[in-house]
Formats: sequence, C-alpha cells, structure tokens
Amino acid sequence: MSQERDTDDAPRKKKSGSVLSLMLLGLLGLGLTGFGVSSYSGGTITKIGSVGEIDISVDEYARALRAEMASAGQQFGITLNIEQLLAFGMDAQVRQRLIAGAAIENEAARIGLSVGDRRVAVEIGSMNVFQNANGTFDQTLYRDTLKRNNIKELDFETGLRNDLAQAIYQGAIAGNFGAPQTIVQRLYAYVAERRSVTYLSLSKQDLPTALPAPSIDELRAFYDANIADFTTPEAKRISYAVLLPSEMGPTLPVDQASLAALYQENIADYIQAERRLVERLAFATTAEAEKAKADIDAGSDFDKLVAARGLTLDDVDMGDVALGDLGEAGDAVFSLDAPGVVGPFASDLGPALFRMNGILAAQETSFDDARDDLIDQYRQEEAARAIADQMQAIDDRLAEGASFPELKDEFSMRLGRLDYAAGLDDTLMGYSAFRDEVEGLQIGDYPKAVMLEDGGILVAEFNEVIPATPITFDKTQDDVTARLMQELLTKALRDYGQTLVEKVKNGSNLSQFGITQTVTQQTRDATLANTPREVLTKAFLLGEKGVALVEAGDYVGLVQLMSIDKADLNGPDALASQQALAAQLEQSMVQDVFGLMTEDLSKSAGISLNNTAINAVHAQVQ
Repeated sequence: MSQERDTDDAPRKKKSGSVLSLMLLGLLGLGLTGFGVSSYSGGTITKIGSVGEIDISVDEYARALRAEMASAGQQFGITLNIEQLLAFGMDAQVRQRLIAGAAIENEAARIGLSVGDRRVAVEIGSMNVFQNANGTFDQTLYRDTLKRNNIKELDFETGLRNDLAQAIYQGAIAGNFGAPQTIVQRLYAYVAERRSVTYLSLSKQDLPTALPAPSIDELRAFYDANIADFTTPEAKRISYAVLLPSEMGPTLPVDQASLAALYQENIADYIQAERRLVERLAFATTAEAEKAKADIDAGSDFDKLVAARGLTLDDVDMGDVALGDLGEAGDAVFSLDAPGVVGPFASDLGPALFRMNGILAAQETSFDDARDDLIDQYRQEEAARAIADQMQAIDDRLAEGASFPELKDEFSMRLGRLDYAAGLDDTLMGYSAFRDEVEGLQIGDYPKAVMLEDGGILVAEFNEVIPATPITFDKTQDDVTARLMQELLTKALRDYGQTLVEKVKNGSNLSQFGITQTVTQQTRDATLANTPREVLTKAFLLGEKGVALVEAGDYVGLVQLMSIDKADLNGPDALASQQALAAQLEQSMVQDVFGLMTEDLSKSAGISLNNTAINAVHAQVQ
C-alpha cells in the first residue's frame, strides 16, 4: 500500500457510494446514521481520503468501523468499543479494506465497467431486509429502511451498482484460478495420513543406576558457571504511599437498601434465561440454503457443508445465544431438545441454517445467595468513590511539599518500599498505572498522585538504583542443587535412551525397557495426554519400525513407528475433503492476487488519507 499522507478536503470528480449496501445489510440494528466531522478551520470534512478519483467518505469509514466492532465483538463474546478496536490495530485493517475497494472501483470506472438498472433492481428485490412477510419486495419498506439509516436511495443504488461492478471485475480474476489437482492431492495425502506409534517415557526410576548427589564443589562450580541465573536484576528502589479500595472496603459499613438496588442493577448477571450453543451457516440465496438443508436431512454432515464453503467452525460459531438473538430462527432453535439443524431462516448475513449444539439451562441466583458478592462489590465501589474524593486534596498537599509520613497521617495512606524490576511479584505490579508510573520515574522527579485502575491512588518516589546483585551461594543452594540435579538427570536419561535406541534397532522390543503406550491412527495435529507434541512430530519423520529418541524440555523418551496408513484419495469422504481443501487453496490464491492487484492499483491511482478526519471519526464512533 502507498504511504498514507495528509490531504485537504478538496472535492473529487466522483463520490464513492460503494460498500453502503454491504454495511446496511449487515448492520441495520446498530443505528447507523450519516454524519460529517468538523475540521479545525471550522468547515465540515466529508471524507477520510481517496484512491484515484474515488473518495472514501466519513460515513463509509464509520460504518466499516462499527461493522468491525460488531463482528469482532461477536467473535470475542464481548461488546467491543472504539478504544479497544484501535488498541488491536483493527482500524488499519478497516482502512486497508476500504482502500482496496476504492482501488477496484476506481479501476472499474476507468475501464467503463458498470451494470444496468435492471440488474440493480433485481439485486435489491432479492435482499431479505427489503422483503415483507410474504417474501416479496416492499417499496415502502425499502424507502423507510434507508430513511431510518439516513441513506439516500440514489446513494444506496449507486453504491450497489459499484459493488456489482466490482464483483464482476473480481469475478473475472477469481474465475481464472483453480487449485492444481496434484497439489491438492499431495496436501490432502500429507494432512490425512495417519500413523500408529508406540512410545516409552523415561524417568529417574528407569535408570540402571541411581544418580549420585553432587558434591559441594560441583554445586559451587555450577553456581559460578551459571551466576547470571542466580543474580537479582537491576532495580529501582521505590518509596510509595497508596490508598486501595480493596484495603479500605472491608472497613466500610454496608447499606442494605443500596445492596438491594445493586442486585437489581445487575439482575442480568443473577437471573439468566436459557441459552443455546449455536452455529450459523449463511448462503447467498434461499434456494441454496434449502438444498443444503435437504442434503442434511438426507444424511449429509453439517461440518462438511461448512468446509465445502471454505469456512471453519469458528467462522460459523455464534457462541451461546438467547432466544432474542436469533431473530426468525429463535423459536425453531429453542424448540429443539437435542442437537440438530433447522432452517433456512433469514439472518443479517442472508438465508441461513442454524445448528444447535447444546443447551445452557436458565440460572437464577437469589439475593441471599448473591449477598456476599454484592457486599464486596458495594464496598469496592464505595471505597473507590471515597478515595476519588481525596484525589484533589492529596494533589494539593503534594504541591505544598507534604512528606510521605504526612500523607499517611492525613489520608490514612499505606506506606511501603520495594525494589522494582521486571517480573517482580508484588501486589502493586498488577496495576498497569503503577508500572507505567514507576518505569518512567527518574531520581529527583516531583511526586504526584496517580489514579489506579480500581480507583486507588498511588504516590511514588524513586530513591536509588539497586545494581544487579548475585544471590549468595548459601541463600540459593537449594535452587542450585535442583537445577544441577535436573541437568544431570536429563543428560543421564538422554545417554540411557540412546543406548535403548540402538538395542531396539538391533531387534529388541521397546516394551522390554518399561511400560509403553501404543496409539493408533494418529494424525499430524493429534495430541497425546501428558506427552509433548514432539513425540508425534518425531514419529512422522520415521520410516516404518523406525525408532528415535525424543527430547522436549525435561522430557526424554523413545518413540517407534509401528505402521503408516496412507490417505485414501478416492473415497467419497476423501473427495469431499479434497474439494474443501481445493476451495481453501483457491480462496487463498485469489486473496493473495487481490492483495497484490489492489496494492498495485492503489499505488497507480494514488492514495490520500486525511488523518485529521480519521481521528475525528474515531472520536465520534461509539
């Protein structure tokens, strides 16, 4: 992508309406409304930038940000806000997608690619959001829906026309890609191959002779050779005064009426309706969804339908949802008393099938049962408020030169001292505000009050640097002994294991040397209980009956390959899996080509981004 650069808001030859249709269809419930943002000069900024002759409007960017927040929030199971979106760097991804779309739109316009009114009308008429209860297009519903979202019909239809033109342009490129069958078969053969292995895990008890305890001279030599491991890091010696809600809270009285009110405020946490674990697989048309449902009724597998679409189960997972979260599908899903598939029903992604995988029973926690938690929460909140009320007074006293003992006497602050270093285990280290404050402190800095995440107040002062200091041998002798014994044990097991490898190669049976475990039909990504992955990784490098030593951290063992089960390339399940793999490869190839193509188109057309407008949108998006 070309370097982003600030630009003024001069008018462009064309105004992009693309993406409006997609944003609208996915986010009607989010209250999307158009808006402009004000520049420092007092004018209204209507775009965040442009690619060639195509502007990216502030409305487009805001809608795309909200769409990303909704999508990511559903994936993470939380309500995502704009600050979290920015922290994750998702805003850059949103801009990149808009730039790519604008680049294709600019190129389509340059070569004169467009679609007619009839094609646009057919597309609008097929959109579920504009259809009435009878499943037919409703002109009044269409106009009202656009009006509620502050989108003009002309802008929407222009955006849809651009989307369709882009789809034609993209389809012309995507249609030329097909995953080579040879590669598909080789990849499938690789991932579907299964192996049966026998393995032996070695421990201290397996050694033919016990390890002798190291002498004091050996311990001291090991200590000297590894002195860096037995040295405390350089640290800042910090004096501090702190007020914490967790320490003040238990001393506060409890108001019963406030507890009851707090229970009602958080009633959703204590009384939860029945929920279901649901997956949703959306289709482009109702006919496709109905065919898929018929296939499932005839015995087809939902997972294979998902894979055939180039998706994963994570892509279709909705998590645990309530009845109201499912729209038209709600009653059908909640009428199931065992896992099953229902549909198709309309969804914000189009006609969809819904698979119910589990039932989470309704839960109710009474006020009495919740009382202890409510008291803790009440005291925490009351303590935070009481502490916040003292913030200004503490700042004022610091400005007057108050000492730490005076802060303790006047505000009941707890005093302490610690040597701050990375990885130090201390209660205050759990506060990011504490870490940020201390890491930035320099000797001689003026102490100031800092608000902690839970509402506490901290005042810290940097006293001196404590240099890195070796821990004396006497104080760390137990650790030195444990470290040396583990190294000696690992080496002894490695040497013993290597002798066993040679014996097995010469005809001995692995089970002669201890209790072995045999597992069959293991894939490359399988896991073995209480055993490192390196055991199977090594097994897939061996020839049949081959044996090898396995080391992983402190683990030492042997693995022998018993048999190789080649993948069946021609069975019905194998062909279906290869088809899904081919679809994934083709999708990956198309994405790579589109990435390169849109980057080239963007560079050729020229990209301009207005960072002032971008930041202003960030400030307004909720």
